[in-house]
Amino acid sequence: MAGSFKYNWPQKLREAQAALKEVETWQAVADEIGVPRTSLKDAVHRAGIKSIDDLRECDLSGMQGPVSKEGVQFTVEGNWATVHSNSKRIKTLEQLIDACKIDLNVWRVQRWLVNKWEVGAKTEHKDLTWTGGVLDGSLRAEGLTVEPLFQIKAWLIKRQPEPVFPVIQPIVAAVTYMSPSLPKQGLLRSLVFADPHFWFRRDDQSASLYPLHDRRALDIVLQIAEAAKPDRIDMLGDSLDMADWTTKFLRTPEFTGSTQPSLLECHWWLAQFRATCPDAVISLHEGNHGKRLRSALLTHLPAAYGLKAADEMELPPALSLPKLLGLSGLGIEWIGEYPDDENWLNSAIMLQHGDTARVAGNTAKAVVERADYTTIMGHIHRIELVSRTKHSKDHRQPIAAFCPGCLCHIDGRVPAVRGRQQWQQGCVIVDYDPNGHLHSISPIVIDEGEAVWNSMKFQHRDRLADLRNDMPDWNWN
Repeated sequence: MAGSFKYNWPQKLREAQAALKEVETWQAVADEIGVPRTSLKDAVHRAGIKSIDDLRECDLSGMQGPVSKEGVQFTVEGNWATVHSNSKRIKTLEQLIDACKIDLNVWRVQRWLVNKWEVGAKTEHKDLTWTGGVLDGSLRAEGLTVEPLFQIKAWLIKRQPEPVFPVIQPIVAAVTYMSPSLPKQGLLRSLVFADPHFWFRRDDQSASLYPLHDRRALDIVLQIAEAAKPDRIDMLGDSLDMADWTTKFLRTPEFTGSTQPSLLECHWWLAQFRATCPDAVISLHEGNHGKRLRSALLTHLPAAYGLKAADEMELPPALSLPKLLGLSGLGIEWIGEYPDDENWLNSAIMLQHGDTARVAGNTAKAVVERADYTTIMGHIHRIELVSRTKHSKDHRQPIAAFCPGCLCHIDGRVPAVRGRQQWQQGCVIVDYDPNGHLHSISPIVIDEGEAVWNSMKFQHRDRLADLRNDMPDWNWN
């Protein structure tokens, strides 16, 4: 934890927590542990503790303290820590770890760096005495000496991660919509897209949030919705990345702390689609990233799984994406229970997020080989279309597996196995007979905020100003 090195603040905060069993005010706590009240409040603020009640309840067992050496800082944030030194005496990672008394049974060094530079300093020898109010002696300069300085920084991660849950609030739709129903007769049209991965990457220096979702691609699909006037809009999952909620692996700190702004912006875009197509049936699939919230609750907080507010028993559970996103107020249907999130356009076309992933070009092939119906899916972030013919005695039925691509950024900012992914952005228009199996799939490729469909060219609009105007309390970038 960064801060003054006069006190071992993690130890002092643990003492303060113990003192709260006997006293009730900041001043009384400060007196009890022998520190100034202002210094205690500063340390509490740096630790992210907002009140005496928070200090009383929070877990300080894993907090490591700064050493009593000038220029060394040790900052703990959940399951991650950084340690930084500008000390002349510390020149290696081993010395840094030893100086901070870091327990390598608890922490693992994820990465580290050393910078070295040289500075010049004047060398002086002083032979001075003070006798009877008179200064006597000599001062001798011996030129310029060059001295090396070292800067060492290491990023650490806990070997046994502890569950850390972000603070989130459910969203209430500003305008409430009723859930529409589909026409009974005639051909229908569905606009299908997948994988926007609403989330943010935090910049360490500026604390700014940079989106993983691509607002340009989202606006293109919104414009296509306005032009195509679909009877239904089907979003095939991974609306949110949910990096804070994964139970399988740790995200580095720049991907954490984004649950609330991601929920807010995702809801904002969903409201844009609802306002553009007020009479369309809209469905939102869960996806493997959406499932992370359910998995985290079942793993770490099973008592909260499925809980509902007493006056909202007809609504989804309090800690669920349909509730947190305010889908009920937007009249949007939630298709959950991934990977069994099946939704059918007609007897021959099934929609799902998908749980199959192969190298480029092979996922659709693997799906179509084992299916007896056309499957439109997400998950792989690529535009793929593979078809085959299903033969019966008196009929030959074409079957396809199709992925429309994704709506997240494809420049490497979204965490993946490797930086250069074979990803593409896009959506698809599906015209179909709801009472048969006849259908037409029209893929739409989105390229750097531009797309073409039905002899029309679409160019993205900058929606950042609208987002900031509608939600001014957040620092959108």
